[in-house]
Amino acid sequence: MKIKSILLLLLSLNTTTTVAEEMRWSIKGFGTFGYIGTDTDTIGFRRSNTQSQDTTDSGGITTDSRLGVQLSVDINRSVHATVQWVARDISGDFFEQNLDWAFLRWNFTPTSTIRAGRLALDLFFLSDHRDVGYAYPWMRPPHEFYNNIALRHFDGFDFNHKIHFNDDTLSIKLFAGHSFNQIRSTLFSNSTDIKTPLVGGNVKFESQDWKVRAGYAYIQVINNLPTEKLFQTLNDPMVNMGIPGIKQVIPSFQLKGRSTHYYSLGGAYDNGSWITQAEISYMDTDTPLFPDAISSYLSIGKRISKVTVYSLFGISRSFQKTIHVPSPVIPSPQLQYLSQTIDRAINQNGIDEKSISLGARWDFHPNFALKTQWSHYWLGKNGTQFWQDSTLKDKSREVNVWSLGIDFTF
Repeated sequence: MKIKSILLLLLSLNTTTTVAEEMRWSIKGFGTFGYIGTDTDTIGFRRSNTQSQDTTDSGGITTDSRLGVQLSVDINRSVHATVQWVARDISGDFFEQNLDWAFLRWNFTPTSTIRAGRLALDLFFLSDHRDVGYAYPWMRPPHEFYNNIALRHFDGFDFNHKIHFNDDTLSIKLFAGHSFNQIRSTLFSNSTDIKTPLVGGNVKFESQDWKVRAGYAYIQVINNLPTEKLFQTLNDPMVNMGIPGIKQVIPSFQLKGRSTHYYSLGGAYDNGSWITQAEISYMDTDTPLFPDAISSYLSIGKRISKVTVYSLFGISRSFQKTIHVPSPVIPSPQLQYLSQTIDRAINQNGIDEKSISLGARWDFHPNFALKTQWSHYWLGKNGTQFWQDSTLKDKSREVNVWSLGIDFTF
């Protein structure tokens, strides 16, 4: 019995040693310290609709500055775990909403993997590294394109399979899960919860210097906005006496059950000297709060030794059906403000934005890059959804944005 116990103890120690030898840990990080300023104080620039702060002509560092840490563990030859958390300006819960990755990956064949947990929502070229500024030439992902979908991550699973054709690779990915995101809303509260089950997939083809990608996602909202107080106001008999028919706009604010179809297509070329990338997307929705929109961008850059110079052109336009919002029949500043606020929320929340950017990147040290960028934006009368537009005053229709920053990895 004693010999048997000793053998079992030795076997367990050997197994523990083998597991310890197989497990490999790594910690990596990335970040950006950036300064940004504009030439107007009538409208605020945001890198993303999930941010809580905006930038005007007073400038600031919160828009582009961030710091990320990634912990990876190879549990054995086929099972891997990754956690990534990014400290950045966010309108929702700082710790939960900044957790971008927390998943297990199983490589069940040399060409097929399954991941489960918290994953980046793979809708674009930069889905997995949109916060890793060192991985792309610009100061930030193209504003018109990467702001269209505010969702950054989801809890669920994805399946990826690769097919190799000599030196070419075709990747097929399917994903499904549930997303909980918090975005800033000036109409209801500082942050608004958006809960969405989703399903989608994409295909990517890589051949030497070329990449082509096509994707689709179906997203459905399963909760309403915090509209209780708003609906009480719109149903108030005194308000309806002052603004006859105002309660008829209530269905326009009901978000539960509304869905979005998102289509995207992109291509990239990089031969080490010239870099070109373009993407286009179409968002088909059934709610006036987030109207249908088409967005695209084109970037052309040239590497000269350690310096990269680039140009960037972006455009985004929504297609909106106007919903009649009654005007007050009696003179009242309060009723006039209510009518204007409702009209802006459902009829003036569109996108009509074009931009041109010029910039440069200098890789002055391994893992460090200094960047500067100038962008000029043209905004239509009903085209400020990507900006912080919190007043009813006239807004600047052309805005210059200057940026300077250092990207790094470690």
